[in-house]
Amino acid sequence: SAGQAGAVALDEVVLPLGPVTLKAPKVELRGTALSRDEARAILDPAGPAPWRTRLDKLDAREIVIPVLRVEQPAGGRVQVAVYHDVVARDVTAGRIGILEAGGATLTVEGPGPDAAGAYGRLSIRELDLPGLARLLAEPGGPDAAPVRVYAGVTAEDIALSGPDGAAFRIARIDARDLTGRPTTIPWGETARALAEGAGRKDAPERARMAGLAADLMDGVAIGGLEISGITLAVPGGPAASPGGPGAKPMPVQASLARLTYAPDGEAKVGEGKVGEGKAGEVKGEVKAGQPALGEMRVEGLAVEAPAGRVALKGLTLSGLSLKPVLDGLRRAAAGPLDPAELRRYAPALARIAVNDLDVDLPAQAPGADPLQASGPLRFALRSGSLAMSEPRDGVPTASRLTVDGLTGAIPPGTTAPLLADLAGLGYASLDLSGIVDARWDEAARELTLRDVTLTGKDMGTARITGTIGGIGKEVFDPEPMVSSLALLGASAKSLGLTLENGGLFQRFVDQQAKAQSLKPEELQREYGTAAMLGIPAVPYSR
Repeated sequence: SAGQAGAVALDEVVLPLGPVTLKAPKVELRGTALSRDEARAILDPAGPAPWRTRLDKLDAREIVIPVLRVEQPAGGRVQVAVYHDVVARDVTAGRIGILEAGGATLTVEGPGPDAAGAYGRLSIRELDLPGLARLLAEPGGPDAAPVRVYAGVTAEDIALSGPDGAAFRIARIDARDLTGRPTTIPWGETARALAEGAGRKDAPERARMAGLAADLMDGVAIGGLEISGITLAVPGGPAASPGGPGAKPMPVQASLARLTYAPDGEAKVGEGKVGEGKAGEVKGEVKAGQPALGEMRVEGLAVEAPAGRVALKGLTLSGLSLKPVLDGLRRAAAGPLDPAELRRYAPALARIAVNDLDVDLPAQAPGADPLQASGPLRFALRSGSLAMSEPRDGVPTASRLTVDGLTGAIPPGTTAPLLADLAGLGYASLDLSGIVDARWDEAARELTLRDVTLTGKDMGTARITGTIGGIGKEVFDPEPMVSSLALLGASAKSLGLTLENGGLFQRFVDQQAKAQSLKPEELQREYGTAAMLGIPAVPYSR
């Protein structure tokens, strides 16, 4: 009875939460002071009180649900997840201390291709049911107080399969601190409208969808995400091959050791200058009211396919921001977008860094055109980064590219320009490093080459600095014809070139001396004399 801790059993419980419907043949509340009628009233889908106020009354030491069916419509079909051995512990005022499930099976019901999947163990920590009900069913707005939906989620052993035999697996997902803000149109209604409106081509409906998506995206925040042990296997049978049923199978194997996202990056919105700090490091400060930028890391990527093999130890995307995307969606909600506008609404990114990239491409058959044949290609990159700042219409006007250890073999007998020349000088491989650091000054209409350096192992180093004038804002015009014409007015105001011989020049001299039946010292003196006479005569403008 009410007022005494006991157990309450309910049958055929149905909870519609926005576009999602939860169905449980049996629910048992243990260690609760609620009566059966009180518990039934809380979970009654036809109850007069809002879900949030009813769930606020839910208290139990634990809630046991042997089987829980979750249904969600999607594109004319219904996605179904059936969880087993569900237990919610330490439930106070609708807030669950920990929610666990032994596993789940996933299916899609309705006409269309088959798809299936399964989850292993699932746990959710500090789940706020009244808060979630508020987000799904109650309207809000930009000034609405945020709700922390959960403190953390862990899912293990996720396996999905498609009708073509493709298999996708994830060993573990960890997410923390999901926060939501009630939107003008509740989350549930928004999600339903976006699902039903997918693929609509009429302009008014597309504009409405853009506004809904922007509002929903702006109302969601996550404290961190880590996904590990990702694998993808595509058998690539004849039906899936580009050539159709009679084509050769094209199987693909891919794996990713770890993918992480954190909302705190090394740069902040509106801040960060390229060239401050070490090796193009992006630094910045937090201004009042400005959110920190996100950072995404990829570790241990490997892809194997008939088209080649790719391995990547690490990739980091720093200074990620979806603010331009939200601006673009809101702009699309006001009317059709001009294609020339699209680039300004791409996600903002402050820095890309790559570590240990290895690419191996097999030889390509000539096919119908013998000139299209190519030999095997393999190259690697020890590390590289691109730092970007001061964007104009989505295009960075200051950047610093660094490359360390771009290596590759020079194919024997190659006829490719430059590679054939290097092979003739006795080089069997390349090991290149370099920097390109440049910034555009709108007021001065100048592009400053702060550092353009290329270094080759056993070759030497070339470094260029200078200023190029006549670079106006038209260079960044999205119309290629306009930007190309604008470049025609560019002129060098100052240029500096420094060359350091590391072996390439000496090899060239030895080769030419042999061809001309001269001693290398004699040819080197000729080149020196020509340089002293020729370089002062080279015109340039200041």
